Amino acid sequence: MVRMADKKKNAVIYGNVVVKCWEDEAYRKRFLADPEEVLTEAGFVVEEGVTYKVIEAPKLVEYIVLPCTGTKEAVQEMAMRFLNKVEKNDAVLPEGVEVRIVQNTDDVRYLVLPVSPKALTKAELAMVAGGDAVQTEVSVYEQVVESTSEATTTSTTVEVGIEVVACGVVVVI
Repeated sequence: MVRMADKKKNAVIYGNVVVKCWEDEAYRKRFLADPEEVLTEAGFVVEEGVTYKVIEAPKLVEYIVLPCTGTKEAVQEMAMRFLNKVEKNDAVLPEGVEVRIVQNTDDVRYLVLPVSPKALTKAELAMVAGGDAVQTEVSVYEQVVESTSEATTTSTTVEVGIEVVACGVVVVI
């Protein structure tokens, strides 16, 4: 089990790994091939007996990674965010955006490698933003470090289309 202090440290380290993957193709390929080795080298506290699998998120696809325990609470939180969004606007997601949900298991942790914001064209950024640069709430699910029954989330306001990576998956709702 990863301690709370290590979870916070892991979140920062994973964010740095993602940025380095965006900047260095050889590093990205090495991370995809052997995530445990790359994470360990970066100082990430890897859970013993756990396999880490990297999912490369294609353009306009957002991943939500549910924890292996405490799933009910995580799903309730996700549902509340979707319901709050629907109350303001019937569209939960901008046109063309797809959400995929995966769940960690006792021995597998999924790591989402989002597409670099530099890889999106202006038209794709406009599509994600619903046609203009709108301020919206972005929830960063710290799925990499969820090994307890609590789903860890933080919220911040950013311009849509800009990837914010605290440790993995960014869900724009």
